[in-house]
Amino acid sequence: MDMQRIAVTVVSGFLGAGKTTLLNRMVRRAEGRRMAVIVNDFGELNIDAAIVSEVTDAVYSLQNGCICCTVQEDLLAQLASLAQMQPRLERIVIECSGVSDPQRIVQTLAYPQLRSQLQLDMVITVVDATGHLHLDGEYARLARAQVAAADLLLLNKTDLVGVDELQTLRNALGSNARVHASVQAELPDALWLDPGWNPEPKPANRLTPVAAQDHGEMFSSWLWQSTGSLEVERLRAWLRALPSDVFRVKGLVVVGESAHWLQHVGSRSQFSPAAAGALADGMRLVFIARRGFCEWEALGQGLSECCVRV
Repeated sequence: MDMQRIAVTVVSGFLGAGKTTLLNRMVRRAEGRRMAVIVNDFGELNIDAAIVSEVTDAVYSLQNGCICCTVQEDLLAQLASLAQMQPRLERIVIECSGVSDPQRIVQTLAYPQLRSQLQLDMVITVVDATGHLHLDGEYARLARAQVAAADLLLLNKTDLVGVDELQTLRNALGSNARVHASVQAELPDALWLDPGWNPEPKPANRLTPVAAQDHGEMFSSWLWQSTGSLEVERLRAWLRALPSDVFRVKGLVVVGESAHWLQHVGSRSQFSPAAAGALADGMRLVFIARRGFCEWEALGQGLSECCVRV
């Protein structure tokens, strides 16, 4: 690693793989180091940035688009600004949205206005052990591109699959990247904070991006907002019954008398306490589904039926 340049770590992975959980862990483990985080979310709200901002103030949000397509110029401007920050940063971590191809981010880092100040340290791709093999068509191709761009594969949620299924997944990944199996996106410090583990510089043109189109066109998204609160058991049952075309649900909800961040993928939901000020704009959920999904009105009605009646 060139110590005169700022190390850049790119975190990639398909929707719901566990990128934000990993990012929160990285921020906490890097305490005392001068590190900034750029978070990209696909949809009208950057929920991931809001979650990470409860851990660190050094969060920069790029929202409502794919970081490697429609907001790439914003990324370029943000990186150029961070490269000039004083005191000088030691590391920048970029969390791509789940719809992004990280190879385009790698190529952005090689632009003339950046390459003298920034150096790619690694691409970490988080793989959902429970869902990766079930993707099909263009979604499977995108997930494979995310895997192919990785220097380190974080094979996440391994506690939720059997030994045979896990081995099948390892065989299917077909990557030369180092693989680390994890639960709740646990990552040893030595695998990303120690520059000695993988000292070779990363060529910016090592792969061709998966496709030229805006990846956002592969997905539909919808924002639900409301006041009041939700009955948690009705909400859990409703989430489990969501159509399989809905890849991801995340946002802020009130259950009981407390605000919680909700993360839902597949048939699993996770609730974690939110900071006291998070509810300033009320409850809000972002849904991400397959291209052409249009059952938003029915989903809104279902959520209304989960609300606590007063």
